Amino acid sequence: MKGVISKDHVRMHLEYRPSQNVSNLVKKLKGRSSRKLQQEFSELERKYWGRHFGA
Repeated sequence: MKGVISKDHVRMHLEYRPSQNVSNLVKKLKGRSSRKLQQEFSELERKYWGRHFGA
């Protein structure tokens, strides 16, 4: 895995098994990263509570 972080977005290059479903992989990555960010930055949790952070 490698990645690049820019001012307004993140690019990631991932290796995954061909048997893995890409949409499920992306859903897990978005969910876990959203949760981690909201735990670290409490103002994000208040701002996006009940809404989709990655939308």
